[in-house]
Amino acid sequence: MSAGSPKPLVVPNSGRWLGNDGTWSTFYVHVGAPPQYFHVLPSFNGQTVYLPIDQDCAPERMNITDCGGQRGVEIFQSKPSPGFQKNASSSWKEIGIYQMGLGMNLGLKGNAYFGYDNLGLGSNQDENKTKIDQLAVAAYATPDFWVGQLGLSMFPIIVGETERPHSFLARLKEEGRIPSLSFGYQAGAPYRFTKVPGSLVLGGYDRSRQSNKTLLVPATLDIIVGVQKITSTFSNGTSATLLSNGIVATIDTNVQDIWLPASVCDTIASTLGLTYFEAAQRYVVTDGARNALQTTPPTLVFTIGTSATGGDTITIEIPYAAFDLQARYPIFGTQSNYFPLRRAANDSQYTLGRAFMQEVYLSVDWERDVFNISQAVFTSPPLASELVTIEPKNKTDNLVPRPSPSNSGSKKLAPRAIAGIAIGAVALILILLLAFWFYRRKHAKQDTETPDPPPSDEKKDPGDFAPETVEKPRRTDLELGGRMVPEMYAPMPEKHELQGGEKTEGRVTEIVEADEGAMVYELPGGEVRRSRMVEDI
Repeated sequence: MSAGSPKPLVVPNSGRWLGNDGTWSTFYVHVGAPPQYFHVLPSFNGQTVYLPIDQDCAPERMNITDCGGQRGVEIFQSKPSPGFQKNASSSWKEIGIYQMGLGMNLGLKGNAYFGYDNLGLGSNQDENKTKIDQLAVAAYATPDFWVGQLGLSMFPIIVGETERPHSFLARLKEEGRIPSLSFGYQAGAPYRFTKVPGSLVLGGYDRSRQSNKTLLVPATLDIIVGVQKITSTFSNGTSATLLSNGIVATIDTNVQDIWLPASVCDTIASTLGLTYFEAAQRYVVTDGARNALQTTPPTLVFTIGTSATGGDTITIEIPYAAFDLQARYPIFGTQSNYFPLRRAANDSQYTLGRAFMQEVYLSVDWERDVFNISQAVFTSPPLASELVTIEPKNKTDNLVPRPSPSNSGSKKLAPRAIAGIAIGAVALILILLLAFWFYRRKHAKQDTETPDPPPSDEKKDPGDFAPETVEKPRRTDLELGGRMVPEMYAPMPEKHELQGGEKTEGRVTEIVEADEGAMVYELPGGEVRRSRMVEDI
């Protein structure tokens, strides 16, 4: 790396463990002027920073003690803050109210005020080093995202008809804060030693957190892997196969759960003694079952591959302690032990969430469309950080084309050169016109020889030609041969099939409005508009 080139940026860990669905290691950000401080979690497919708004903690919406503090909101102006106070920020420039658009395939909902404001990473001492002016910010009202999110996607989001703000990661590269559109992440593990905090590096990764064996996977528009097999091994030597037919799953840190086919969930529940609680659609762990699991703790072994079957693989071992979670309001009325396992309604919901990431180190290189996955390394005392820079794919390319500055001292063309260029241009135009005339003449003759199409049956209902059901093709492979490379600033896409090397077609995805009956998700005092994300592939 040349002198003066940006180095990887370490996002400061806040030291706080938060969550209403477990205990998660958070990172420190501040937004606005004067700055308001928050503890947030990384979001792989979010584009910007998403913060709980102060209105969402109003007593008529969430009547709980220290609502803001439980959601990672720090004290502001010498008193507890319920959430982001947009009206208290002199740098806030509002766009409007839109849906968040995160985790919609998993049923996550929520509206947000979108606007522009200043963002910084870490504590006040670090403010000037990482501050980004007028970044897109979303202040949301929904319990589905209990703690704020820091988006790590490279894609911008289209807000309304005209706003297309660049992502947090892209802005960092634009301003020379990081070398490339990349990151390395490990979620942290509260059950390891005396709590191992999470690690987040932008523009590189921390090799000390990564095991020697890694699996290189082509990056699609999401971070997708093949889950070829899942087995359980108990400390007494017994074992069982929990999943034998491979599936394709998305690694998504917006959620903590692992979403698998219902039949696989039933097998896991039977093996581990879990109880399905229909009202919450989650697997709870009774005191008796938990005592048995802690006495003879199982390890779940995931065989992860580049596809659902065959190809290169790596095994990820996850101890039961990583799944021994507690959840409270609004998931359960009182704090309860549960296992982060969810029944997927279809293959688009197969997901490996935050619980899985506790034992995984992931480094993502958006510019080369690849990522590395490996078993996370835990040592006591912890190893010193070993930051590795992920270089930009093309060091000469800028993210956003900018016009070259005019140079008054540049040499002018000689008159003969100008005349030569003019003559050549005229000759080229004449040749093109002549070629176009011959082309039109030839096709006009062909059109007269084309037979008329057969008459259509006007009485036939067009619906009769449609199939009764349209089956969605199953995702069984991650091969990406022939896939068009997305533009550096392609917008945030919707997940789609990538089978057999077929080229993916661009499409527009509308983010639908929230259900009117789901009052808990509504933002007071404003009309909810539609935003959309466009896929330019």
